[in-house]
Amino acid sequence: MKKIWTLILILPGFLLNAQNYYRIRADITVKKKYADGKYTLNKGTIYYDNITGKMVSDMWFPYKETYVMIKNHTYYIKNGQLMASMKNPMPPETTIFALLLKNNIQYYGLENSGYKLTNVEEDGGLVISTWEPPQNLEKAVGKILIANKNGLIHGIIFYNIEGKIVSKQFFEDYQNIQGIMFPRRMVQFFYDEQGNETIQKTEFKNIIIDEKDNDNFYNFPIEHYLQNTGASTR
Repeated sequence: MKKIWTLILILPGFLLNAQNYYRIRADITVKKKYADGKYTLNKGTIYYDNITGKMVSDMWFPYKETYVMIKNHTYYIKNGQLMASMKNPMPPETTIFALLLKNNIQYYGLENSGYKLTNVEEDGGLVISTWEPPQNLEKAVGKILIANKNGLIHGIIFYNIEGKIVSKQFFEDYQNIQGIMFPRRMVQFFYDEQGNETIQKTEFKNIIIDEKDNDNFYNFPIEHYLQNTGASTR
């Protein structure tokens, strides 16, 4: 379950003019290669509504299942039943889709997060900014480097407190959708404590802004499913 929400939480992009936008939808295909050589393939659709504060991942391959993120919880639904509820450290308002709609994505929303900009330099056409974590997070996370090119976020690198890279992402094939420059392809690299590398490639298609249909997803009735006392909580 975590792999879907990892994708949602770390995907950056760039917004030109979206102060009046409130919804965004995209079909996703996620291909993942693990350090042990195994592969996975997942397909589905992501829905985010800035008004309801809900983010829904409706997956149809390889299994039909739904993930609903609201506030600090993620709910896993399958076959019409709530299967699990887990804590989520990042609410939907802090995800990429929310940042896109709020025109707050150029620096990944870090300028409003408590992170401090400590350095800016140019390298090969890239403008690279360094961000240090706030004092209350210094013992938990490391610095973040963001690379912008032609006004668009091109890459981002996350470090741990020892200064080692824990993940990095690159964004390609931007498309202008109603003023939003959306990267339709993303490549991510994740590293565990032993340095083993996992690669995730994500493609986005059929991106729609302010869709009028599919209210059943944008305002997913999670309250009805919460009555299911058989779901596990993590």
